[in-house]
Amino acid sequence: MKEDTYGNSNVNTEPYYDQPFKQIMSDGVLASNILGEFVEELRGRDPEYILSCLDLTKEGKIRMRNSESSSAANGPIYRDVVYDIRIPGDKEVKVIVNLEAQLDPNPGYPLEARAMYYLGRAISDQKAEIGHDYSKLSKVYSIWLVMDPQKETINTIVRHKMVGSYDAGFESPVGIRPCDYAEVVMVHLGKLGDKKKTAVGLLNTLFSKNISKEERIRRCEEEYKIVLDPSLFNEVDDLMVNLDEDFKRYMTRLGREEGKKEGIEEEATRQRAIFVDILSDSIIRMMQQEALSFDASFDKIGYPEEYRQEVKAAVEAKAV
Repeated sequence: MKEDTYGNSNVNTEPYYDQPFKQIMSDGVLASNILGEFVEELRGRDPEYILSCLDLTKEGKIRMRNSESSSAANGPIYRDVVYDIRIPGDKEVKVIVNLEAQLDPNPGYPLEARAMYYLGRAISDQKAEIGHDYSKLSKVYSIWLVMDPQKETINTIVRHKMVGSYDAGFESPVGIRPCDYAEVVMVHLGKLGDKKKTAVGLLNTLFSKNISKEERIRRCEEEYKIVLDPSLFNEVDDLMVNLDEDFKRYMTRLGREEGKKEGIEEEATRQRAIFVDILSDSIIRMMQQEALSFDASFDKIGYPEEYRQEVKAAVEAKAV
């Protein structure tokens, strides 16, 4: 059990939500084309070099750490993707990457706080590996891909890291020892075509809701010069369907809580509009891929009848 994207506990999301994301983000070729933008130790390195820093299976998948972190005092947490990167040199540098998918940027608590908690657990989990030699502690990155950020934050990357400084009046000429063992990277995605030729642009292409599998493949190959395993795009389609379902569950929860919080009606209206927009994208995709009518597509997906006319209007508007 784990928290869902809205902070609800006791939700089992395997393989409903996590598994497609794990399969996508464990792909070595994809990882080698995005990590240089998110992991500072790899900044400026080409994908071939980054690929050599990953522990890959013969199928080109990254070997993962255990995504479960156990604690007798605090219980387990279940992370999406966790793996090591080993950077060669006179002294090999190892960093640990934790990648998370997040739909709602405002789950009722600061998302950065949850990311920092995950970092704390990832650091304490290393104790069995390093014993009392804390010099062997590896830096941990917790990288969160926010799929539906607020409009003002789309296509942005925000970093939270440990930086030492002397207090005013208590300075010393002695340099401050680095203590940069944990870094949160919040990646707020945008829409198809945004931030081209960057890792964010590649992810925008990969996770765009309203293009076909064939179009994703074409854009990745032509615009980003990478060839990904075709099966990865099947996982992307599964993930996008699951994200749509996540919105459905969120709307259900909002309905149960209606009236409990100030402004809930306004928020429910906003979220309903977002939900209708995403559902209309799913309907369009199904109509194109399966040559179905709107009504047949809507009936097949099985969403509540109350949304039919709103979604139909959205589909017709997008077809103009």
